[in-house]
Amino acid sequence: MKKYLIVIDQGTTSSRVVLIDSKTKIIDQDFIEIKRKDNNNSEVLTDANEILFSVNDLLKRLFQRNNLDPKLVSSISITNQRETTVLWSAKTGKPISDAISWQSKHTNYITDKWIELGYTELVFDKTGLLINPYFSASKIKHLLINNNSDINNIKFGTVDSFLIYNLSVEKNHYTDISNASRTMLFNINNKEYDDELLELFNIPKSILPKVLSNDSLYGHYQYKDTLIPIIGVAGDQQSALFGHLCTEVGESKVTYGTGCFILTNTGDKPKYSNNGLLTTIAWDLDNKTTYAMEGSVFMGGSAVGWMKDKLNLVNHANESEAMAYESNNDNVFVVPAFVGLGAPYWDNEVQGSILGLEANTSKLDIMKATLNSIAYQVADILNLMKNDTKIDIKSIAVDGGASNNNYLMQFQSDLINVNLIQNVESEITSLGVAFMAGLKLGLWKSIEEIKNLQKIKKIFVPIVDQSKTNKLYRKWRKAVEVTRMFKEEKQ
Repeated sequence: MKKYLIVIDQGTTSSRVVLIDSKTKIIDQDFIEIKRKDNNNSEVLTDANEILFSVNDLLKRLFQRNNLDPKLVSSISITNQRETTVLWSAKTGKPISDAISWQSKHTNYITDKWIELGYTELVFDKTGLLINPYFSASKIKHLLINNNSDINNIKFGTVDSFLIYNLSVEKNHYTDISNASRTMLFNINNKEYDDELLELFNIPKSILPKVLSNDSLYGHYQYKDTLIPIIGVAGDQQSALFGHLCTEVGESKVTYGTGCFILTNTGDKPKYSNNGLLTTIAWDLDNKTTYAMEGSVFMGGSAVGWMKDKLNLVNHANESEAMAYESNNDNVFVVPAFVGLGAPYWDNEVQGSILGLEANTSKLDIMKATLNSIAYQVADILNLMKNDTKIDIKSIAVDGGASNNNYLMQFQSDLINVNLIQNVESEITSLGVAFMAGLKLGLWKSIEEIKNLQKIKKIFVPIVDQSKTNKLYRKWRKAVEVTRMFKEEKQ
């Protein structure tokens, strides 16, 4: 009987493989770091060959280390960094240049032109996305402009597609619907590539991968003499939403990483924001599409990192929890706008600030205020989501490194007056695509069965009077307002 699932989690800074059993328990995991090339003009590149080599090595190591019989593996699933763009040769499968990372902003010369030509509303209505170098479309265009390869020999894909092409014995040129919805070329209403956008951007349809539902068969990976089906593919944030089993309307997840990613399940129809939040396809399972609204906070855990590295407030980020608990001062506010502020402010010119300093203010107070700033920014996004969707947020599942900070989680729960649910298992992103595959293959009969197998680590329940947290939140909004006023005058 087949009883194992393997997940490839290909991220920005590492490739990871995870071995999961039928009880949703992680048996083994391994990773290899991936180098990033930071160049001038905000260009961020990754060697796509390095990504592929790392994944191949990790899979072989996983089988060998566990003496794993490939006949016991039900499927291999893939979750990946989204928007990162690869062009490769159809003949060799090798990339024609470095992959352009989702973090790269150097294609803004293209997106600025598209905005100038008045495409913003059209793109938003069709794709749910804002015209931005973050998404794949301008990265594709840039690579096409700067490479003279024969267009008939070129294939485009996000990382999932590049891996499927090179790992599958069939050499399938496929992608899943969640990754496709982040290209800025995919119409999330009719669930097809949009011919009008492709014509406006002058991107040939022939280079794009075929779009499949998340639980489709993407091909087969061969290990020794055994063919293992590749089933279950999704972008990392959508996979995390499913990994938390946020399958009902209004269920949300927050990933507290370097930044914070907030997704809310909005059901079977797309809901659009008037405040710069994104509408995206969460997943398509059993021919039923679920949508999500997404917002992000630029400075999450990285705000604590800044206090550690630049001001030497702590030796290790883990110390921030104890420091915050020691502070009794609620009058200090940190606005960590080191790279501007996203929704609802959308201010790229604003700079960071620390407000409310007094003669007796200590580093404990500043660290507490830094943690608070993460919670305030997440609250900003969640409030927008509630207003834009008219959906009550029922519960919030949390993951990511900073979600292990008990002070931050309790303050977040108090601030938004919602329970926060922390899972025992930390590899939530990997579990998402594994659940998709396992449900398709009958390893689990239902979502309810998986829920019964999962273990909750902790639930943070609001314990502070709302009038107090409302007052603090009003002061946060005032702190942001004051900080935005203190801008360097343009010449």
